[in-house]
Amino acid sequence: MNKNKSKKVKGIVVALKANFLIVEIDFRDFKDASLDQSSKKITLLCTRRSKLDYQGLFIDVGDKVCIESVDYKNKRAVVSDVDSRQSFLKRPAVANVTLVSICISVDEPLFDIEQVSRFLLTAESANIKPLIVLTKIDLITKNELILYINQINSWGYDCVPVSVQNSQGIDSLLERFRKTELTVLAGPSGVGKTSLINNIIPTVSLSTSSVSKKLKRGTHTTRHVELFAIGNGSLLADTPGFNRPEIMCEPSDFAFLFPEFRTQLSNSPCKFRNCLHRDEPGCVIDKDLERYPFYRKNLEEMINSPLPYQAG
Repeated sequence: MNKNKSKKVKGIVVALKANFLIVEIDFRDFKDASLDQSSKKITLLCTRRSKLDYQGLFIDVGDKVCIESVDYKNKRAVVSDVDSRQSFLKRPAVANVTLVSICISVDEPLFDIEQVSRFLLTAESANIKPLIVLTKIDLITKNELILYINQINSWGYDCVPVSVQNSQGIDSLLERFRKTELTVLAGPSGVGKTSLINNIIPTVSLSTSSVSKKLKRGTHTTRHVELFAIGNGSLLADTPGFNRPEIMCEPSDFAFLFPEFRTQLSNSPCKFRNCLHRDEPGCVIDKDLERYPFYRKNLEEMINSPLPYQAG
Protein backbone atom coordinates (compact mmCIF):
# COMPACT_ATOMS: atom_id res chain seq x y z
CA MET A 1 0.00 0.00 0.00
CA ASN A 2 1.30 3.46 -0.91
CA LYS A 3 2.53 5.12 2.29
CA ASN A 4 0.85 8.40 1.24
CA LYS A 5 -2.53 6.78 0.69
CA SER A 6 -3.96 7.67 4.10
CA LYS A 7 -2.76 11.27 4.11
CA LYS A 8 -5.31 14.08 3.78
CA VAL A 9 -4.35 16.61 1.13
CA LYS A 10 -5.69 19.99 0.02
CA GLY A 11 -6.47 20.57 -3.64
CA ILE A 12 -8.61 22.52 -6.10
CA VAL A 13 -11.26 21.19 -8.48
CA VAL A 14 -10.07 22.03 -12.00
CA ALA A 15 -12.76 20.21 -13.98
CA LEU A 16 -15.83 17.97 -13.71
CA LYS A 17 -16.00 14.76 -15.73
CA ALA A 18 -19.26 12.81 -15.63
CA ASN A 19 -19.68 11.93 -11.94
CA PHE A 20 -16.02 12.51 -11.14
CA LEU A 21 -14.08 15.53 -9.90
CA ILE A 22 -10.69 16.33 -11.41
CA VAL A 23 -8.64 17.69 -8.50
CA GLU A 24 -5.19 19.25 -8.81
CA ILE A 25 -2.81 19.04 -5.85
CA ASP A 26 0.72 20.13 -5.06
CA PHE A 27 2.73 16.99 -4.33
CA ARG A 28 6.22 18.46 -3.78
CA ASP A 29 6.19 17.18 -0.20
CA PHE A 30 5.75 13.60 -1.37
CA LYS A 31 8.50 11.36 -2.69
CA ASP A 32 7.24 8.66 -5.00
CA ALA A 33 9.23 7.04 -7.80
CA SER A 34 6.05 6.58 -9.83
CA LEU A 35 5.48 10.35 -10.06
CA ASP A 36 7.03 12.78 -12.51
CA GLN A 37 9.17 14.86 -10.16
CA SER A 38 9.81 17.50 -12.85
CA SER A 39 6.29 18.79 -12.28
CA LYS A 40 4.95 20.42 -9.11
CA LYS A 41 1.32 19.45 -9.68
CA ILE A 42 -0.65 16.28 -10.25
CA THR A 43 -4.32 15.80 -11.15
CA LEU A 44 -6.39 13.06 -9.58
CA LEU A 45 -9.69 11.50 -10.63
CA CYS A 46 -11.86 11.74 -7.52
CA THR A 47 -15.16 10.50 -6.22
CA ARG A 48 -16.87 12.17 -3.24
CA ARG A 49 -17.92 10.99 0.19
CA SER A 50 -21.67 10.38 0.44
CA LYS A 51 -21.75 12.56 3.58
CA LEU A 52 -21.28 15.61 1.33
CA ASP A 53 -24.54 14.75 -0.43
CA TYR A 54 -26.30 14.33 2.90
CA GLN A 55 -25.02 17.75 3.96
CA GLY A 56 -26.28 19.29 0.71
CA LEU A 57 -22.79 20.43 -0.30
CA PHE A 58 -22.38 20.92 -4.03
CA ILE A 59 -18.89 20.95 -5.51
CA ASP A 60 -18.02 22.98 -8.59
CA VAL A 61 -14.91 23.92 -10.51
CA GLY A 62 -12.80 26.27 -8.40
CA ASP A 63 -13.81 24.74 -5.07
CA LYS A 64 -10.96 24.05 -2.64
CA VAL A 65 -11.32 20.56 -1.27
CA CYS A 66 -9.75 18.06 1.08
CA ILE A 67 -9.00 14.63 -0.38
CA GLU A 68 -8.09 11.33 1.25
CA SER A 69 -7.49 7.67 0.32
CA VAL A 70 -5.04 8.99 -2.25
CA ASP A 71 -3.71 6.42 -4.71
CA TYR A 72 -0.86 8.23 -6.46
CA LYS A 73 0.01 5.28 -8.68
CA ASN A 74 -3.44 5.16 -10.29
CA LYS A 75 -4.05 8.88 -9.71
CA ARG A 76 -7.30 8.44 -7.80
CA ALA A 77 -8.66 9.78 -4.53
CA VAL A 78 -11.82 10.64 -2.60
CA VAL A 79 -13.04 14.15 -1.76
CA SER A 80 -13.94 14.20 1.92
CA ASP A 81 -14.61 17.90 2.56
CA VAL A 82 -14.98 21.25 0.80
CA ASP A 83 -13.88 24.67 2.06
CA SER A 84 -16.27 27.61 2.33
CA ARG A 85 -16.31 29.76 -0.80
CA GLN A 86 -15.02 33.29 -1.07
CA SER A 87 -17.26 33.91 -4.08
CA PHE A 88 -19.46 32.00 -6.50
CA LEU A 89 -20.45 32.68 -10.09
CA LYS A 90 -23.68 30.86 -10.90
CA ARG A 91 -23.39 30.89 -14.68
CA PRO A 92 -20.92 29.65 -15.57
CA ALA A 93 -20.70 27.78 -12.25
CA VAL A 94 -17.25 28.55 -10.84
CA ALA A 95 -16.28 28.97 -7.18
CA ASN A 96 -13.73 31.34 -5.63
CA VAL A 97 -13.55 33.61 -8.68
CA THR A 98 -11.48 36.77 -8.18
CA LEU A 99 -11.91 38.31 -11.65
CA VAL A 100 -14.55 37.94 -14.35
CA SER A 101 -12.98 38.71 -17.71
CA ILE A 102 -15.81 39.38 -20.17
CA CYS A 103 -14.73 38.85 -23.76
CA ILE A 104 -16.67 40.94 -26.27
CA SER A 105 -15.72 41.24 -29.94
CA VAL A 106 -15.84 44.60 -31.70
CA ASP A 107 -16.79 42.87 -34.94
CA GLU A 108 -17.85 39.41 -36.18
CA PRO A 109 -20.03 39.42 -34.08
CA LEU A 110 -20.62 43.13 -33.54
CA PHE A 111 -20.33 44.79 -30.12
CA ASP A 112 -23.77 44.71 -28.45
CA ILE A 113 -24.45 47.05 -25.49
CA GLU A 114 -27.29 44.95 -24.08
CA GLN A 115 -25.31 41.73 -24.35
CA VAL A 116 -22.17 43.07 -22.66
CA SER A 117 -24.32 44.73 -19.97
CA ARG A 118 -25.94 41.41 -19.13
CA PHE A 119 -22.54 39.80 -18.62
CA LEU A 120 -21.42 42.75 -16.49
CA LEU A 121 -24.55 42.38 -14.35
CA THR A 122 -23.73 38.69 -13.84
CA ALA A 123 -20.39 39.68 -12.30
CA GLU A 124 -21.86 42.60 -10.35
CA SER A 125 -24.60 40.38 -8.89
CA ALA A 126 -21.93 38.00 -7.57
CA ASN A 127 -19.90 40.96 -6.25
CA ILE A 128 -16.92 39.93 -8.38
CA LYS A 129 -14.69 42.43 -10.13
CA PRO A 130 -15.29 42.49 -13.92
CA LEU A 131 -12.87 43.36 -16.70
CA ILE A 132 -13.91 43.79 -20.34
CA VAL A 133 -11.64 42.26 -22.96
CA LEU A 134 -12.27 43.73 -26.41
CA THR A 135 -11.38 41.05 -28.95
CA LYS A 136 -10.76 41.10 -32.72
CA ILE A 137 -9.52 44.70 -32.67
CA ASP A 138 -7.59 44.01 -35.88
CA LEU A 139 -10.97 44.26 -37.67
CA ILE A 140 -11.52 47.95 -36.82
CA THR A 141 -9.60 51.23 -37.07
CA LYS A 142 -7.68 52.82 -34.22
CA ASN A 143 -10.22 55.66 -33.97
CA GLU A 144 -13.09 53.18 -33.74
CA LEU A 145 -11.26 51.35 -30.96
CA ILE A 146 -10.79 54.58 -29.01
CA LEU A 147 -14.54 55.18 -29.18
CA TYR A 148 -15.22 51.72 -27.73
CA ILE A 149 -12.69 52.24 -24.92
CA ASN A 150 -14.18 55.63 -24.02
CA GLN A 151 -17.67 54.12 -24.09
CA ILE A 152 -16.74 51.37 -21.64
CA ASN A 153 -14.86 53.81 -19.39
CA SER A 154 -17.99 55.99 -19.21
CA TRP A 155 -19.82 53.02 -17.71
CA GLY A 156 -17.18 52.81 -14.98
CA TYR A 157 -15.23 49.82 -16.29
CA ASP A 158 -11.69 49.13 -17.43
CA CYS A 159 -10.95 47.22 -20.62
CA VAL A 160 -8.04 45.57 -22.39
CA PRO A 161 -8.12 45.49 -26.22
CA VAL A 162 -6.56 42.40 -27.81
CA SER A 163 -6.09 40.62 -31.12
CA VAL A 164 -5.02 36.99 -31.42
CA GLN A 165 -4.19 37.61 -35.08
CA ASN A 166 -1.26 39.93 -34.33
CA SER A 167 -0.90 39.26 -30.54
CA GLN A 168 -1.68 42.91 -29.76
CA GLY A 169 -2.49 43.38 -26.07
CA ILE A 170 -1.93 39.72 -25.16
CA ASP A 171 1.07 40.37 -22.88
CA SER A 172 -0.80 43.15 -21.09
CA LEU A 173 -3.83 40.91 -20.57
CA LEU A 174 -1.72 38.02 -19.30
CA GLU A 175 -0.08 40.36 -16.80
CA ARG A 176 -3.54 41.29 -15.47
CA PHE A 177 -4.54 37.64 -15.18
CA ARG A 178 -1.39 36.79 -13.24
CA LYS A 179 -2.23 39.42 -10.63
CA THR A 180 -5.37 37.57 -9.58
CA GLU A 181 -5.94 34.06 -8.24
CA LEU A 182 -8.74 32.76 -10.46
CA THR A 183 -9.93 34.51 -13.60
CA VAL A 184 -13.03 33.38 -15.48
CA LEU A 185 -13.24 34.03 -19.21
CA ALA A 186 -16.92 34.61 -19.98
CA GLY A 187 -18.79 35.97 -22.95
CA PRO A 188 -20.99 35.05 -25.89
CA SER A 189 -20.09 32.35 -28.41
CA GLY A 190 -17.78 33.31 -31.24
CA VAL A 191 -15.96 36.24 -29.61
CA GLY A 192 -12.67 34.35 -29.42
CA LYS A 193 -12.39 33.11 -25.81
CA THR A 194 -10.94 29.75 -26.78
CA SER A 195 -8.60 31.30 -29.36
CA LEU A 196 -7.41 33.67 -26.64
CA ILE A 197 -6.58 30.77 -24.31
CA ASN A 198 -4.74 28.98 -27.13
CA ASN A 199 -2.69 32.14 -27.63
CA ILE A 200 -1.94 32.58 -23.92
CA ILE A 201 -1.30 28.87 -23.28
CA PRO A 202 -0.11 27.34 -26.59
CA THR A 203 0.25 23.85 -25.08
CA VAL A 204 -3.52 23.61 -24.50
CA SER A 205 -4.64 23.59 -28.18
CA LEU A 206 -8.40 23.78 -27.59
CA SER A 207 -10.72 23.40 -30.59
CA THR A 208 -12.26 26.54 -32.11
CA SER A 209 -14.85 27.34 -34.78
CA SER A 210 -15.66 30.30 -37.00
CA VAL A 211 -18.61 32.66 -36.66
CA SER A 212 -21.68 31.68 -38.67
CA LYS A 213 -22.11 34.04 -41.62
CA LYS A 214 -25.87 33.44 -41.58
CA LEU A 215 -26.56 33.75 -37.85
CA LYS A 216 -23.78 36.29 -37.17
CA ARG A 217 -22.78 34.47 -34.01
CA GLY A 218 -20.40 31.75 -32.97
CA THR A 219 -20.99 28.12 -32.14
CA HIS A 220 -20.21 26.48 -28.80
CA THR A 221 -16.75 24.88 -28.83
CA THR A 222 -16.22 24.82 -25.05
CA ARG A 223 -18.63 22.32 -23.47
CA HIS A 224 -17.57 22.54 -19.84
CA VAL A 225 -15.62 24.69 -17.41
CA GLU A 226 -11.94 23.87 -16.98
CA LEU A 227 -9.11 25.62 -15.12
CA PHE A 228 -5.66 26.18 -16.63
CA ALA A 229 -2.50 27.28 -14.82
CA ILE A 230 -0.98 30.51 -16.17
CA GLY A 231 1.95 30.94 -13.76
CA ASN A 232 2.50 32.67 -10.41
CA GLY A 233 -0.12 30.39 -8.87
CA SER A 234 -2.86 31.94 -11.02
CA LEU A 235 -5.62 30.00 -12.79
CA LEU A 236 -7.69 30.79 -15.86
CA ALA A 237 -11.12 29.26 -16.53
CA ASP A 238 -12.47 28.71 -20.01
CA THR A 239 -16.28 28.54 -20.01
CA PRO A 240 -19.05 27.59 -22.45
CA GLY A 241 -20.30 30.55 -24.46
CA PHE A 242 -23.89 31.70 -24.02
CA ASN A 243 -25.51 34.72 -25.57
CA ARG A 244 -28.17 36.00 -23.16
CA PRO A 245 -27.50 35.73 -19.41
CA GLU A 246 -30.61 36.13 -17.27
CA ILE A 247 -30.83 39.00 -14.80
CA MET A 248 -31.81 37.82 -11.33
CA CYS A 249 -32.20 40.75 -8.96
CA GLU A 250 -34.56 42.59 -6.64
CA PRO A 251 -35.93 45.64 -8.50
CA SER A 252 -34.90 47.85 -5.58
CA ASP A 253 -31.27 46.67 -5.91
CA PHE A 254 -31.01 46.78 -9.69
CA ALA A 255 -29.62 50.32 -10.03
CA PHE A 256 -26.72 49.52 -7.68
CA LEU A 257 -25.38 47.00 -10.21
CA PHE A 258 -24.48 49.91 -12.55
CA PRO A 259 -21.27 51.76 -11.54
CA GLU A 260 -22.36 54.96 -13.28
CA PHE A 261 -25.60 54.91 -11.25
CA ARG A 262 -23.80 54.06 -8.01
CA THR A 263 -21.57 57.12 -8.44
CA GLN A 264 -24.55 59.45 -8.75
CA LEU A 265 -26.39 57.83 -5.83
CA SER A 266 -23.34 58.04 -3.57
CA ASN A 267 -22.83 61.72 -4.34
CA SER A 268 -26.46 62.69 -3.79
CA PRO A 269 -29.13 60.14 -2.79
CA CYS A 270 -32.62 60.31 -4.21
CA LYS A 271 -35.36 62.12 -2.30
CA PHE A 272 -37.19 58.89 -1.49
CA ARG A 273 -35.45 55.82 -0.07
CA ASN A 274 -37.53 53.39 -2.16
CA CYS A 275 -36.91 55.23 -5.44
CA LEU A 276 -36.72 52.90 -8.44
CA HIS A 277 -35.30 55.69 -10.62
CA ARG A 278 -38.12 55.81 -13.09
CA ASP A 279 -40.12 59.06 -12.95
CA GLU A 280 -40.15 59.64 -9.18
CA PRO A 281 -39.74 63.25 -7.97
CA GLY A 282 -36.29 64.00 -6.59
CA CYS A 283 -34.56 61.13 -8.45
CA VAL A 284 -30.88 61.94 -9.02
CA ILE A 285 -30.19 59.39 -11.77
CA ASP A 286 -29.35 61.09 -15.07
CA LYS A 287 -31.83 59.69 -17.58
CA ASP A 288 -29.47 60.63 -20.44
CA LEU A 289 -26.86 58.08 -19.39
CA GLU A 290 -26.20 55.62 -22.22
CA ARG A 291 -27.31 52.52 -20.33
CA TYR A 292 -30.38 54.06 -18.70
CA PRO A 293 -32.78 52.78 -21.43
CA PHE A 294 -31.39 49.28 -20.86
CA TYR A 295 -31.91 49.69 -17.10
CA ARG A 296 -35.46 50.98 -17.53
CA LYS A 297 -36.51 48.25 -19.98
CA ASN A 298 -35.25 45.44 -17.76
CA LEU A 299 -36.57 47.04 -14.58
CA GLU A 300 -40.08 47.05 -16.06
CA GLU A 301 -39.65 43.38 -17.04
CA MET A 302 -38.62 42.55 -13.46
CA ILE A 303 -41.61 44.33 -12.00
CA ASN A 304 -44.08 42.72 -14.40
CA SER A 305 -42.48 39.27 -14.59
CA PRO A 306 -44.55 36.32 -13.29
CA LEU A 307 -41.28 34.89 -11.97
CA PRO A 308 -39.70 36.69 -8.99
CA TYR A 309 -37.06 39.28 -9.81
CA GLN A 310 -36.14 37.98 -13.25
CA ALA A 311 -35.61 39.83 -16.50
CA GLY A 312 -35.03 37.65 -19.49
